[in-house]
Amino acid sequence: MNRIATPTATARAYRSDLRAQQAEETRARILDAALRVMARGLASVSIPAVAREAGVSVPTVYRHFGTKADLLTALYPHVVRRSGGDVMVDPRSLDELRDGVRGIFGRLDTLGDLARAALASPAAEEARRVTMPHRVQRIRRIADSIVPTVADEDRDRIARLLAILTSSSALRMWRDHLGSSVDEAADDVDWVVRAAIAAATSRNRR
Repeated sequence: MNRIATPTATARAYRSDLRAQQAEETRARILDAALRVMARGLASVSIPAVAREAGVSVPTVYRHFGTKADLLTALYPHVVRRSGGDVMVDPRSLDELRDGVRGIFGRLDTLGDLARAALASPAAEEARRVTMPHRVQRIRRIADSIVPTVADEDRDRIARLLAILTSSSALRMWRDHLGSSVDEAADDVDWVVRAAIAAATSRNRR
């Protein structure tokens, strides 16, 4: 027999949902504050500065992000979600990779002024340094699934290439200095990756 939820159980569930919603809203407010701090052109982002900007305490920031590295790592996915997209699902083929890169570049190209200023700021360089090891590891897993037959060192090289070529700073170079469209930039990345794979495959056959 199914039990009918009691008012007390319903109230507990409501409070639990409300707390989860409030926690998510606070987390988003902290990330938005971090972007505003970065957009000021500072060389580094401090937790106290982010807390002041968000209107929360320093312990609150650390409750949502255990370390500064955790905060910086969460920024890019937050920017992507704010732009109305989702972080790219790991592709399983070169065609899926090309489409994923095009999607990433498309979202980056439509970011608002705040996000653009934050990603172009000196503090963004700190964020890239902090998040790069995790980024390369993830892309290496993608390389493992797409080109499992090439040597380990070549998959490492492909992962490093992709980490650089799919960055927001790379897109700025294509867009602002070369006048390239999103599609042209994505096609260039696709060409470089395919050329690298062809070179690695040819070397393996020798």
